[in-house]
Amino acid sequence: MISPEDVAQRLRALAREFTQHWPIPGGIIVAVSRGATLFEVPFGLANIDAALPVNREHLFAIGSISKAFVGLMILQLAEEGRLDLDSPVTTYLPWFRIGSHYPMFTLRHLLNHSAGLPAGTDALPDELGQGWWLRELSTGFPPGATFHYSNIGYILLGLVVSAVTGRPVTEVCKARLLEPLGMTSSAPCISNRDRHRFAIGYAPASDDRPWVPGDELAPATWFETNTSDGNIAANGPDIGRFLRMLLGAGRLEGKAVVSEAAFRQLISLLGPGGEPIVEFLGDAGTEESIYGLGINVENIRGSRCLTHGGGMVGYATFILADTAHDIGIAVLTNANGDCPGAQVIARIAHAWLAGSEMNVPSIQLDLNATDRTAFDPAMLGTFSSYGPDKELVAVTLATDKDGKVLLSGNGRSGRVFKSWSARYATDHPDFRIFHLTFDPTGGSGATWSYGPLELSRGPATLPKGTQASLACVGHYRSHSPWFTNFRIVQRGERLFLIAPGGVEAPGEDLELIEQEPGTFRVGAEIYAPERLIPGPMVDGKVVSVTRDGNRYSRTFTD
Repeated sequence: MISPEDVAQRLRALAREFTQHWPIPGGIIVAVSRGATLFEVPFGLANIDAALPVNREHLFAIGSISKAFVGLMILQLAEEGRLDLDSPVTTYLPWFRIGSHYPMFTLRHLLNHSAGLPAGTDALPDELGQGWWLRELSTGFPPGATFHYSNIGYILLGLVVSAVTGRPVTEVCKARLLEPLGMTSSAPCISNRDRHRFAIGYAPASDDRPWVPGDELAPATWFETNTSDGNIAANGPDIGRFLRMLLGAGRLEGKAVVSEAAFRQLISLLGPGGEPIVEFLGDAGTEESIYGLGINVENIRGSRCLTHGGGMVGYATFILADTAHDIGIAVLTNANGDCPGAQVIARIAHAWLAGSEMNVPSIQLDLNATDRTAFDPAMLGTFSSYGPDKELVAVTLATDKDGKVLLSGNGRSGRVFKSWSARYATDHPDFRIFHLTFDPTGGSGATWSYGPLELSRGPATLPKGTQASLACVGHYRSHSPWFTNFRIVQRGERLFLIAPGGVEAPGEDLELIEQEPGTFRVGAEIYAPERLIPGPMVDGKVVSVTRDGNRYSRTFTD
């Protein structure tokens, strides 16, 4: 088995690669056991312009890892008899309303993401406002029927903690968890008074197109937040203490931070599903992934592991605690929250520390014919489609002498890049706005999708569409930093919502399926609660659309 010192050396080199090829300026990798810190590996830059390296004292917003803290607070209060996991949320928030044909969900449903709520609303920055205006939205399925990750659900849980204790949830978190854990440098909310302690968060400078290697990064939007879906900031040493508590089943340095019973409920009262695993790794060794009451419980190569990722505007983080091997890994980065580099590094580090070799794909994102995870020989060839203006578009994908895949069309060519999801991107100047998606089993054989185009080897057919659907087609923006913009395109006879990136943006092209006149379900999943509602029309074009309570207006760019 490789020693922790050797693993740390390998991780330094790996992290350097990520900063060179992914949109990750810097971060810190922390490895612990129940009783000690094995190593800390700061890497990259906390401030690009000042060339300031990351150090162990820099704060990072840990995003949704905060949900584990919320779960523990709820379980502590339940143990004290101050609330009941199986009571409706309205027992504690009597003002709460939501449109639904189903019974009111309980605290347990909120904890394990089975309440039927949308992933998030993001229209307002504060917790009470977001909770109140859920009355304008609806749930998508009966409570407990399936798993659908929801940030707004944890915002409601934070409001429950405040209602039951009579204190702001941030104060309760500090008193009940941060202080007993010895997380003395951590902050229970993101506020301006601590801004000078943070590594600067970064995001792609151009948010209206897929990021590709070589694109610039810019400081991400900074804002204050206390919402319980992602309110905590921590540095490397502090998040290491939290991991040691997870490995100790609620105990740290001989003292119980949470009771054995509460911790057992956190990881054993499992929901109907769990979070997906990053696709970039191909096989991450995960045999099962199910969400508990604030943390994901995975079976990784036969070991029970507790995991959670965190995505914030300008920050991406991941923790993994392997209780069988007594290994805890945390990776905190100042990459934008939709970049899963922290998760990839953490899973590789876990495999190495546990004595397992992982087949790690090339960190360089150029799509190469030798890449068994991302490449399919059926991707190569000439593909064509008619565009929205009935013009014929043809592209050819081929490999160069080094096996790298190139896309050629309109007399020019560009490189094709894999991404961390099932989508691809290219630096070809005529194909920069949308991701590329490959389907090896399309209706007429293999197809590439690019925005409104469905490029196939067969004869191209002219697109059709109703006037109503064409009125929605366009580029839309809001001022929410979580999900800034998307485009609605018509592909064949179907409408799709396509986002180039963003913390809360979907990582795939989502079909818009009309549920009733003027209301579209976002995505093919029949239980999906997300809805898009077109607004008024002027001169045959929709002026704005509302996505889960957040209004987006048509913008002047294509």
